[in-house]
Amino acid sequence: MFVGCGVSNAKAKKGFVTYLKMHHNNKYKILTFKRNFNAANMNPNLFWVELELKSNPDIVINFEWNAEHKALYVPYQYSENRSIEALTHYQEQEIVLREALYEALDTDVLSMDVNVFNLTISIHLETEPTFNDFQYFSKKISAILDDYPDTWTREARVDFKIKKEKKGFYELIVKPTTYNDCDESFRYKPNAIVANNYGSEKAENIDRIVQQKFSKPDAPVFLSNIWVNQKDLNSFYIAFEKHEPLKRPEGNRNLTEGVGMYLIEMNYPNLALKTLTYYNYKTTSRDGIFLFLIDQLPEDYQYLIEHL
Repeated sequence: MFVGCGVSNAKAKKGFVTYLKMHHNNKYKILTFKRNFNAANMNPNLFWVELELKSNPDIVINFEWNAEHKALYVPYQYSENRSIEALTHYQEQEIVLREALYEALDTDVLSMDVNVFNLTISIHLETEPTFNDFQYFSKKISAILDDYPDTWTREARVDFKIKKEKKGFYELIVKPTTYNDCDESFRYKPNAIVANNYGSEKAENIDRIVQQKFSKPDAPVFLSNIWVNQKDLNSFYIAFEKHEPLKRPEGNRNLTEGVGMYLIEMNYPNLALKTLTYYNYKTTSRDGIFLFLIDQLPEDYQYLIEHL
């Protein structure tokens, strides 16, 4: 397919500078202005722009500019306001929200990181959190998020780390009262507790025990998911996939394929096996296995209201 060269860089930038002066009183400093033509958009007139608000250098916005139409390019899937004013306001609110969270939680944590764009909060504690800690942090965080429904638009995923962990084992789902998830495929229960499979000492211990008990040289197993009891933080259901050598290795005899999924119940820290069920992919489809396993869990391990 032949695509023209589009508006030249010099002409496009000159037109954009004129636009900024005319509509925004020269309030912004241009950090980046470069052509953004690629196979996805197939439009040689699109330019990637980064602007810094001169009155507050902490506010940096970015967007695509259509040099031919002399207007911001907004993909059809975006329904919210994507004007320069709206993007700036969002950044301003993001800074205020982040500062409010830091101020509210600073004395309760060793350190923390707030990522408004990804809707995540990472909290570093001296010891593992308890149920009372989860309730305490949930109330504090949701009270602040409720004041910024246009900035924090979904549930917050709050990760709790201890010592030098890359990622905490427990993750708390905090749902602002202003957030309506009725149309979502996955709907979390309020204050749902999710377990991370990697990055923490506890996850590494679980994986090590699973490997010792179930992995074989010709049939390795791989940790897939951990579900925590919503009333007992040290009781888990653990899913791990069993692999076997490929029947047709195509020259590499070390290649394996998943043949089934184990689902076991264990308590921490001794990780003594309580129950074990094996689902062979010959009789249980690998497609949708995650949702299938969720439906096999006892009620105390269910953290979703529903899933589609």
